Amino acid sequence: MPMPSRHAAPNPTTHPTAFMHPKEDPEARVKHLVTPGGFGLVAEPTVILDYHFGPVMSGKGDQIKLFVVYYGTFSKKQRATLNTFFKSFWAGTSRDKRATVGKWWKITRNYVDLYNSPVAKSIVLAGEMSDRYSLGKDITQNDIQSLVIKSMKKFGADARSLYLVLTSDDVLVERFCMSVCGTHFYTFPSDATKSQMVPYGWVGNPSKQCPEFCSWPYAAGGFQTKALIAPNGDAGIDGMIITIANLLAGMGTNPYGNAFFQADGLEASGVCQGIYGKGAFPGYPGELQVDNSTGASYNVVGAKNMKFLVPWMWDPTTLQCTGQA
Repeated sequence: MPMPSRHAAPNPTTHPTAFMHPKEDPEARVKHLVTPGGFGLVAEPTVILDYHFGPVMSGKGDQIKLFVVYYGTFSKKQRATLNTFFKSFWAGTSRDKRATVGKWWKITRNYVDLYNSPVAKSIVLAGEMSDRYSLGKDITQNDIQSLVIKSMKKFGADARSLYLVLTSDDVLVERFCMSVCGTHFYTFPSDATKSQMVPYGWVGNPSKQCPEFCSWPYAAGGFQTKALIAPNGDAGIDGMIITIANLLAGMGTNPYGNAFFQADGLEASGVCQGIYGKGAFPGYPGELQVDNSTGASYNVVGAKNMKFLVPWMWDPTTLQCTGQA
């Protein structure tokens, strides 16, 4: 895998989803898997995410625009599944008793910065584009930032928006499957970014390279000796959605690495690693809902009544991990 250039920017904040890798002891609390901004199982005693006085992502008009770059080859079905997830960030009606993506995201509203501004109420998919291997199939973290900056020629540069690069299953990305399943960072001010620091993230499709590492529990690992059935019929894409949810929570509550995070770098969903339902413990995701028609496991419903799995998030008002606001 290529090394970063000598002029590389500092390593992006990382989000390892290495929990329950078969090489690890499923009985152990996997603190040794922690890296800045990453997943880590909830530690004892009560978890506290310290506030470091930086801004949260309040967006514009209480909305965060999301721009997505599909790098490599994605099928129409894969893109449709991901796009539906991106379009699922609404709170729903009070009469809707189901667990939804919107109610999960609503937890971020409890994160407030120095100016008393909470994380934006919703995320809106504002644009998408395809890139068919313009930088090849073996790329670095610096290449990810280059793709983001390149996308700004189409989307524009906006520090109140989020940019997300998704790589297909045949693309090798620096550190992917070795220590991370996705990362988030921000651009430094330049003419290309209109002198702004712009938050961005990256997530890779692990289906061919490390499904047991980045698609758990839709791949076997830990006490989960048999993979659960993915709700959208694609363990790689459903695994990406888990990491995407983690990244969006991290970017919303800690967009520049100076807002909400633990001393070890864990962020809003990172401190709830491996927790997807009640009764979760290392190697067991917790009580999940099951689709009677397909046998698939999930914990939230989104647009078009599609089903997804998202990691629980730490609620600063209750100091606990939870799945819904």
